[in-house]
Amino acid sequence: MMHVLKEEKGYTLVTVLLIFAVAAIITVSLVSASVSTFKTVKVSETGTQDKLNAEMVADEATALIEKQVDSINSVIATGTVMPSQLISMLQAAITNIQQQKNGKCSIAYKTLKDGTAPDGIVLGKVTITVPIGKSGKTLTKVMTLSTVSDVFQYTAVTPSNMYLYGSPYIIGDVNIGGDLYVSNYGKYVDLGFTQYIRTYYPAINGTLTVKGRYYEAGQHPARTFDSWKPFGPESFSRYFSVAPVVKNRQLTVDKINVGDMITAKLLGWPENIKINSNYSYNTDKYGNAFGYDVTASQVGSQPIKGNLYVGDDLIVGENKSLTVNGDLYVKDDLTVKGNLTVKGKIYVGGYADLNGVLSTGADKYIYIAGNATLSDVSALNLNGVMYVNGSLTSSGDVNTNGSIYVRGDADVENFSNSSGTLILLCDGNIQLANNNLYKDRPKVIDAYLYSNRDLFIYGIGSNLKINGGIYGNTIGLSASRGWTENGLILKFQYPQPADPAKSRLTVNFKKDMILNPPKGIPTVNKVTLKEINTSVQ
Repeated sequence: MMHVLKEEKGYTLVTVLLIFAVAAIITVSLVSASVSTFKTVKVSETGTQDKLNAEMVADEATALIEKQVDSINSVIATGTVMPSQLISMLQAAITNIQQQKNGKCSIAYKTLKDGTAPDGIVLGKVTITVPIGKSGKTLTKVMTLSTVSDVFQYTAVTPSNMYLYGSPYIIGDVNIGGDLYVSNYGKYVDLGFTQYIRTYYPAINGTLTVKGRYYEAGQHPARTFDSWKPFGPESFSRYFSVAPVVKNRQLTVDKINVGDMITAKLLGWPENIKINSNYSYNTDKYGNAFGYDVTASQVGSQPIKGNLYVGDDLIVGENKSLTVNGDLYVKDDLTVKGNLTVKGKIYVGGYADLNGVLSTGADKYIYIAGNATLSDVSALNLNGVMYVNGSLTSSGDVNTNGSIYVRGDADVENFSNSSGTLILLCDGNIQLANNNLYKDRPKVIDAYLYSNRDLFIYGIGSNLKINGGIYGNTIGLSASRGWTENGLILKFQYPQPADPAKSRLTVNFKKDMILNPPKGIPTVNKVTLKEINTSVQ
């Protein structure tokens, strides 16, 4: 009996020792895990704090640059500053700030445009590089300093009111000098009547400045658009499907006087040139050519050495080419379906119908005294700057990295741009409608649209993504989400997709437009600062 008890006591001792051993192993593991977790947390906290410190240093450097820019603009306002002087002032300012922040960050400045080109743009790139603790990583902020008009620094700008009907999607900074109106109904015109489709409220993925108040339609817009109800930022989650970040800032965006800029480029028919209907096509000893009604076939395949003077109409037909090494003067109408290359400037006294390929000299331009129709048959590939004294109608693609100025209205359909960024500036209204109708994939437009009156863009039957920006004395955007089908009446996807990227109208700021400004983009007598990108590497 005693032997059995001894064995039981032995087993008990072994069991206790095993329990203690397991407990010790678990304790050691827990302590080790806790220590490891603590170290990981500390490293994470340190990394986060280092990144925050780096962001603070970059922000401090940016604030110093902004202060220097304000000082430089004060000097510019007192008198004429030549581009070379302005560049020296910018370089000196950056050097001074680098010395102030020595050891905390490096600041590099590079001149991209020195103001000597025909556009007169002064453009510099500033790169702020800040080490993130001892991680070996750096935070880099890239900004531009330029004399490009500050209206092109934002996604959407209006000195007055903005109306967002339904679910347009805006990505970037929005500045509104008046009131902002939102509704969850998109509006469109079908069979001659204004119709409405219920969808989501608009989305703004960026910052929002509104000098006035916020209003929402509340019920069906057909009954409530004349009685909007106010709301405040505390209700953003209800009235925006993606709520913007409110940013208080002064609206200092300068208006562009499009009409005055067109007047400044005014061309006319030379008084010393007399051509009547009996005047057959010929050339003089200087290589200048003269004719009344002229076609490219009549001129032939050889370039005109001097200027070309056309007393009535000029037609460059499809698959035809005409090259003028001097200037081109057309007293009445110009029609281009083929390829027209003019090394000088182009004057059109009447109407212009432009397709195919049209180009001018590097520092030259096209002046159209009447109305213009673009790309009604095929795409227009434009190399140059165009001034239209009348109105503009565009029915297809306009491929350019240039600018078109219009004194009247612009009506744009089936439009895209694949050769850079088109700047379209109007003293009148701009309307974009019937673009990429009933397609499920958006059509991309690389453009900045500027109107001194009303700018309205439809994204109901249309499906557009604008990479660039918009400006209007008032702005109206109307959109639904998902697919749209055409029939006796329009049919819409239901329920509408929750994803704001499914909007049939997106406006997204194109940052690299500032680094590669289109020909003819307006400039101002001041320097503006724009952040292009912030990254960690």
